[in-house]
Amino acid sequence: MGRATPPRILSRVVKLGYLAKGVIYSLMGILALRVGLGLRGGRITDPSGVLVSLLRQPFGRIMLMAVGIGILGYSAYYIFEALADTRRRGGGTRGWSSRALTLIKAAAYGTIGVQALRLTFFNDRPRDGTEQGARLLLQLPAGNWLLVAIGIGVAIYGITQLKMVWRGSADDDIDVSRVRREAAWLLPLGRFGTAARGVILMVMGWTLASAGVFARAAFAEGYREVLATIATIDPWALSAMGAGLLSFGVYQLGHARYARLSAS
Repeated sequence: MGRATPPRILSRVVKLGYLAKGVIYSLMGILALRVGLGLRGGRITDPSGVLVSLLRQPFGRIMLMAVGIGILGYSAYYIFEALADTRRRGGGTRGWSSRALTLIKAAAYGTIGVQALRLTFFNDRPRDGTEQGARLLLQLPAGNWLLVAIGIGVAIYGITQLKMVWRGSADDDIDVSRVRREAAWLLPLGRFGTAARGVILMVMGWTLASAGVFARAAFAEGYREVLATIATIDPWALSAMGAGLLSFGVYQLGHARYARLSAS
C-alpha cells in the first residue's frame, strides 16, 4: 500500500500553523525575557494570554483568525498523521506510544486554535485553561487517572524533546539538508529553544500528574504558572527560559519555510 497523505490544501494550512506557533512562542518569550531582565512592558503569560494581546493590535482579529485556522490545520494534520501512521511508527507498544504523544500534542494545540477563533468571532476571552481543564477532567469517572495519564504523556514528550536536543537531531518533518544550505543557524537556535520548552513541559507534566493523583485541580500548571515559579527562583533563570521560548518561536517561523510534509 502507498503512503497515506493528507489533502494538499491541508499541508499549506499546516505551514500557516507553524507560523502561528512561531508568533505565539516568540511573544511569550519576549514578554518573559523582559520580566527577567527587569525591563518595562514585560509580563509572564501563556498562549491564551498571547491571543488576547494579539486582539489588541491593529488588524488583531485578522491575525487571530489566521492563527486559529493555522493552528487547527496543524492539529488536524497531526491527528491524521497519528491515526493513519504516515510516518510508519507501527502498531506495537512503542509505535502507539509515539502516536499517542502526537495526539496529545495535536489536541493541546487544537484547543489554542479553538480559543483563537472564539475570541475572533465571539470575543470569548479564554480563562485559566490548565486548571479549568483539570477540574473538568476530575469530574469525570476515573478522570483523575486520565489526568495522570495526560500528565505523564506531557512529561514524556518533554523528555523526548530533551533527548532530541542531546542527540543533536531535528524534527523529522523539517528539511534538514535544505536548512543547512540556506540557514544553518536555525538548527542550533532550535535546539536551544527546544531544550527550554522541554524543561517547561516536564514540569507541566509533573503538575498535571500530581493534580490527578491528589485530585486537586489547583496543582495543575500551564506555561504561565511554570514561568512564574521559575521567576521566584531566579530572574536570570526566567530570562534564560524567555530567551529559549523566543528561540523556539523563531525556529517555528523557520519551520514553516522548511517543513517537509507528506502532501507538499
